[in-house]
Amino acid sequence: MIARDLINPIIPALDVNDDIARASSLMDDLHLSMLPVLEDDHFQGFIQEDVLYDDIFDKPTVGEYPLQSVNCVVNQDQHFYEILRLAEECQNLMIAVVEGESFLGVITANELVMALSKTTAVQSPGSIVELSVKKINYSLAEITRLIEGENAKIIGCFLNSDEMDSERIYVTLKLDKKDVSHIVATLKRFEYQVVSVIQEESLISYEKERLEALMKYLSI
Repeated sequence: MIARDLINPIIPALDVNDDIARASSLMDDLHLSMLPVLEDDHFQGFIQEDVLYDDIFDKPTVGEYPLQSVNCVVNQDQHFYEILRLAEECQNLMIAVVEGESFLGVITANELVMALSKTTAVQSPGSIVELSVKKINYSLAEITRLIEGENAKIIGCFLNSDEMDSERIYVTLKLDKKDVSHIVATLKRFEYQVVSVIQEESLISYEKERLEALMKYLSI
């Protein structure tokens, strides 16, 4: 999946010369809290709903208001994972997509959540094992060797920083087996710290709850 495949075709862009009434009307009609702003088809940033309502209609055109998240933009051929990283950095509900200097559209948080929900790591049955590992000792090749030695496959792997210990990371593994008790035993035998295990019986409801919580939080 790349950026151009995730563009939301419904969301319009404003021009810097558009009046504030048009911006406000579009946000109200589409239930959006922001919209992209262009000048000569070049992305300039996002205008936020709260900026308009703080000082509504005081300035006549969109371009006279402060624009946000100017750097929250990706090229049309950037991969899904790069987009996820940028979304986390920007903490923005929209990401602009460009081809060269030309604006193509925006990706919303909703598209990212839906795309993530369709990945093999989420759709495939199996179990989740979360490890806490020292950064200096982390080797996906070694972890893979141990897991494949137990006749299992890793179908998804995600890394997260440990906010309580800068020298450690969390390694979340999606495995293709329903019962991973023997795999957990092997990992522990090789002194891996197993933080949590979610097996097939509870995994479906767990992933469903996580996705629903995301959608509710984003209010999209």
